[in-house]
Amino acid sequence: MTNKIYALVGPHAAGKSTLAAHLISMGIHFIPTYTTYVFPERGKAHQKSPSAKLYRSVSREEFNTLDLVVQFTHKGDSFGIRKDDILNSLKDHQISVMVLETNGIKQLNKLIKKKLATVYLMVDYVALVDRMLDSGYSNEEIKYHLQYAENNKEFDSWKIATHVIKNTGTPEMALVQILSIMGLTTVVPQDKFNAMIR
Repeated sequence: MTNKIYALVGPHAAGKSTLAAHLISMGIHFIPTYTTYVFPERGKAHQKSPSAKLYRSVSREEFNTLDLVVQFTHKGDSFGIRKDDILNSLKDHQISVMVLETNGIKQLNKLIKKKLATVYLMVDYVALVDRMLDSGYSNEEIKYHLQYAENNKEFDSWKIATHVIKNTGTPEMALVQILSIMGLTTVVPQDKFNAMIR
């Protein structure tokens, strides 16, 4: 089996962080994104958002010394993925997962085209808005994220993705599809299958 990296792509609130967290909890290797952004603590418990675990916050000076293969800026903060993290994951892990900006697909394809599979999480506007409202976003923040997705053609990036998953149901439904794409599901013997469908 060829070692492969599966990159989750899609607009803000499509479910990338949620599904990545599920995959990490199952023991699948994860490639982090480095950023100069410092995630704020929220609520009385002063907990950082779940997506904060997918990033490594570093100083601007440290960020500038990293050998990055994917790099972009968002709201004045820099984000990037280290070349060594990509190459080492392909050397050491059969399956790795990462969260990737649409703009990063082309950058990463130049380095590892045959070992990269992009999984686009397709979500309609209603589901995106509902998720952001549930997360406590203001109307201005929601408007910003939707406009950002439009301007950066994130709603069209399914056209260049390897796989597309409609993620408007539960995270578990999308997770089953991702595991199937990764080849991490098994066929049950016919007698067990027969018992399951009775």
